[in-house]
Formats: sequence, structure tokens, C-alpha cells
Amino acid sequence: MSRINVLDSSVFNRIAAGEVVDKPASVVKELVENAIDSGATAIDVTVENGGRYIKVTDNGCGMDYDDLSVALMPHATSKIKDLGDLDAILTLGFRGEALPSIASVARVTITSRRREDETGGRIITENGNVIEKTQTGAPAGTTVLVEDLFANVPARLKFLRSARSEEGEISSLMQRVMIANYNIAISLTISGKEIFRTEGKGLEEAVYSVYGPSFLKEYDYICGEMPGIELYGYINKPAFSKHNRSYQTLIVNGRYVVNQDISFWIYNCCAHLLMKRQYPAYVIFLNVPADMVDINVHPSKMEVKFVDLGRIKRLISSVLNESLARAAAQPKTIETPNDASAPDRSAAETTVDIVFDPDVSNEKGAIAFRSETPLTAVRQNPAEEKATDVADIPHKPDRKRYGEYHSVGAVQGRTGLLQFSETPKKPQSEQYSLLKDILSERSDEDKDGYDDLSEHKYCGKLFNTYLLLENRDEVVLIDQHAAHEKLLYEELVQNLENGKNTVQDLLLPYIFDVDHRDAVLIDENIDEIRSIGFGLNRLSGNSYSLSSVPLILSDMDLTYFVTDLTEIIRRGNINKLPFVKSALMQSACKAAIKGETDITDDDAKLLVRRICEKRIELFCPHGRPIAVKLKKTEIEKWFKRIV
Repeated sequence: MSRINVLDSSVFNRIAAGEVVDKPASVVKELVENAIDSGATAIDVTVENGGRYIKVTDNGCGMDYDDLSVALMPHATSKIKDLGDLDAILTLGFRGEALPSIASVARVTITSRRREDETGGRIITENGNVIEKTQTGAPAGTTVLVEDLFANVPARLKFLRSARSEEGEISSLMQRVMIANYNIAISLTISGKEIFRTEGKGLEEAVYSVYGPSFLKEYDYICGEMPGIELYGYINKPAFSKHNRSYQTLIVNGRYVVNQDISFWIYNCCAHLLMKRQYPAYVIFLNVPADMVDINVHPSKMEVKFVDLGRIKRLISSVLNESLARAAAQPKTIETPNDASAPDRSAAETTVDIVFDPDVSNEKGAIAFRSETPLTAVRQNPAEEKATDVADIPHKPDRKRYGEYHSVGAVQGRTGLLQFSETPKKPQSEQYSLLKDILSERSDEDKDGYDDLSEHKYCGKLFNTYLLLENRDEVVLIDQHAAHEKLLYEELVQNLENGKNTVQDLLLPYIFDVDHRDAVLIDENIDEIRSIGFGLNRLSGNSYSLSSVPLILSDMDLTYFVTDLTEIIRRGNINKLPFVKSALMQSACKAAIKGETDITDDDAKLLVRRICEKRIELFCPHGRPIAVKLKKTEIEKWFKRIV
């Protein structure tokens, strides 16, 4: 009797569904990616009942009547034709498993019409079986309606989380999709409430609509390139790091992806400016040749691998180090809300509509922002306000998506006009003009060069801890302990990197064994390990002898030495061992002037002068800000001199 069975389509489609469609967010992802690949300029997503009901409508190329049935067949796709196409994939989807997999676990209705056809078609399937196919009138484009998701797969259904949790994951996914495809107008409606809407008018508009106004104020625009690789986007300023990694978005060739190597490398670039258990937040676009990235290493195509990861890391380091150095050279600016009595609402709770009019004269566009949350000064009579020029916004040149990439926002060198929409989409009580203030403040704060505090007038101390400096229209407060700690730490690190660190011989050598893989790692990096002060030598086999350590680590627990060392080598950071620097941080912290210590005015002035002479980053080794800046106008608000 034969033991090998050829599975029926109803079985292997459900198996494929388990890989591709494991939750409602996966369904949304596949359908939205199909809509994007169809050339759509507008996509509307509606979700109800925790994702059991999903509707995706687009104005893309559509399908003809005959293709409706073919689209639901396994391995059917319009995106690749032969084996060679797999080496240069430029679309978001290509496997041809999404639609039949979804159709096998839900009731699916597809309505579609091509622009050149007079009528469209509709096909209805239930649990993989076609129950109706008819010609019908329909707008150009495609609408896919998914109902009763997983109704026929109880095992999958019982593992779904609460409706709120599933909807939250869909919302998080759509945020990234909207930003990745910022030249497409996309909306998300959940349970009858519009959550996000972008108008497809560029990166800034998409970021503003998804994350709110604080993003543009608290993040630095970055860009850089090397042959064949281009990088641009936003990275948070050091003072605005996050408690988790949920604000990290990496977009490769227009696709939101996850890559642990790049994620860690970005963290590695920012780590010296972050407090413990803080993480960088970013939106980074990476454009590389299609044959340099493998997007087919995971069924959902969320994980990717790169051919030449080293070049990408070098570009990331160069771009981020420049941005972080600029941000770390500026004191953190403290701002107060215009209306102290107004409730503090997060960007996620703010509804913003943005309208773009490309037909305004003088090669300028008109952008109108509407918010249900009072974020800046109120315009009492919007109709009487005159349009105001907006500062240039960082942007990328136009490109084509198909065959290359999406067009990427505004044309180089253009500016916009900021004005109010006289016909908002929804009733509102107030309208606000935000982008000009955000961009002008950002340009003031992000100027090149070090903020030379030596030009400020020393005015005294607060609480024997904070040095008070004044210069024209601003006040700067310096934490004397953090500033002194940073100075001492920089000296210790410089001595370490120059080979001037003192070495402590061990009374008895520490002998340890490692497996073959770790032995190879250690041998490849043994010269760098010794240069830091570790007297490491290989014995027979995979055994090693440690005879000395840096003096700063004389009390270290040697049982953790091997684990820490091999982990650091794998992360590619051997030349600046984190556990050595951690000890240097503790040493500098203990030796620095403490808070509430009454130092003399001469010592205070000397401390400020040394900060400026050495041009140190204005963050202590533990990531706390050394200096904060308060504008005169903010103080005048306190006393109601300005309102």
C-alpha cells in the first residue's frame, strides 16, 4: 500500500495559508501589497470585528473577467514569468499564493474592472470553492472583500487574540505601509472610525499624518549614498529615544522589512548617547540593487538578507554619526505648550487631514493641515489669513516605481504654500497651521557646528547642581556632575584607544575552554583583544590562558569573560569593548563632581570652558543630557508677556 499521498488542493491551500495568512494583519498586508503593485494611487482599507472582516479597495490596473478565476489558482501571478525574474524582484508580492490561501480560509469577493473595459467582473468564493462569477458594473480598479476569516479553520480561529489586539497590529502594519508608500493616498478605517489617512504627497506629509507634529520636531532628517546604495529618512535626536523598538521602521526598496543585523548596527551607532533600556527610533529608507537583497527568505517576505552587508553598515555608520554628532552638540530645548490648561494628547490621538493643491502658481503647492487637537497657536479667522511660505523640506528626487521605485515626494528645490482648507472633510471648531513652525524650529536647532557655550554669560548656580548661563534670547542650564563625568570619561576612553591603559597581571592565569566556533572568532580577533589590555594566549586544542586584564577591570568576574567577549566579537565591536567602557563609565561617575556640591564660580567657569574646548557631546556616558536650553519666549509665556 502506498504511503505517499498527493494532497488535494483544499488541503495544500490551507497549508499555504498557514504560512502566508496566519492572522488578520497578514491578510491586510498581502491585499495592500497587491493593490500597490497594481499601480494604484489610492487605497482604502476597512477592518471590522478584529479583522474577521477586511475590505481593500484600490484604483489600480484592475483585472479582466477571465483573470478573476486564474488569480485564485495556486502559483498564479502577474509579477514574474520565469526563473530569471527571481533575481531582480521589484514588486512587493510575487509568489501567487496569497489570494488562493486567503480564499481557502474565508469567504472572498473580488470585484474588478480595467480602465479600458466597459464592464467589470465579480467572483465569490467560499472556503476555496467558487460559488458565483458574473459580469457587473464597477469602478476602475479592484475591491477585495474578506469575510468570516478562519471560520472553517477552528484551530486557527481559537488562537486569534482579542479584536483590539488584532486591530492594533493591523494599525501598526498600516502605519509602516503608509510611510513606505508615501506617494500613494492610503486610508485605514477600523470599526467605522478613520484611524489614518495620507494624501500621497510626499514623505513629510505621510510622516506627519501617521506620527503627528512631534516627529518632525524631534527627529533629524538624514541622507547619504555610495555606489549602488542610497539611504535617507529620519532618526530621533538623542533626547527623544524610546522605551521599546516599536518605533523602528526599515524600508528596503519600498518594502517594510525586518533585519536584525541592521537593527543592531543602528543601535550600536546610537548606544553611546542612549540611557539604559532606551532604543533609537527611526524611519530609514534603503535603496539597493535588486540582486543585492534576498527577499524570499521568509514566507511573509518581512525578513531579508543582504549580499554585501558590510558596505551597508559603513554607509549607516557614516550617515548616523554625522547626524548624532550634530544633535549631540546642541542642548536639549525645553518648550511649554501654548495653553497649559489644554489636555496633553499623544500624536496617535491626533487626527490630521492634509490637502495638496499642485496647481498653485509660481511652481508652489498649497498644503492645508487640520487637527482635532490644539497643537499650536489658534487662527481666529482662517479665511483672512494670508498664505505663508514654508521653509524647504528635505526630500528626494522623483523616481518611477515600476521597473525602479515609487516616485518619492516633491520635486527637488520646490517649496509649498501653507494655507487653511476652507472646505474640510469633517466639521471642526478650530484649524491650525503647524508645518512652518515645525520646520523653522528644526532648521534653527539643527544648524551645523558646535553650540559654543563659552559665549554665554555665567549667571550662577541653581541648587548647587545646575550652572546657569545666559546669551541673548536663551538660557542654558548645565548639570555639573554630568558635564564633569563626560570630561573624565572622554579622557579615560582616549587613553584606552591610544594604548595607554594600565594592565593588571593576574596572580594565577585563568584557563578556559571554548567550542570550535568561538575559538575561530577569538583567533581572528586576538590582536585587537590584546591591544585593549587582555593577556590572552592559546594553549592546546580550544583552550586559552588569560594572564592579565586592564586595571579598570581588575575586579571583573572572569566566569562571564568568555561569554561577553564572544558575543561582542559577533556584533563586530571588538575595538571598543562595551564591558571595558562600562567600567570606564563607572569610574568617571565616581570621580566626577557630585550634584549639590557647592563649587566656586571659577571652577564652574572652568568646567564650561573645558566642555567647549574639547567640544564634547552634550550627553553624559549614561545617555542623560548635560545641557538644556530655554528660550526667552518660553519664559515670557509663563508671565503672560506673550500669549
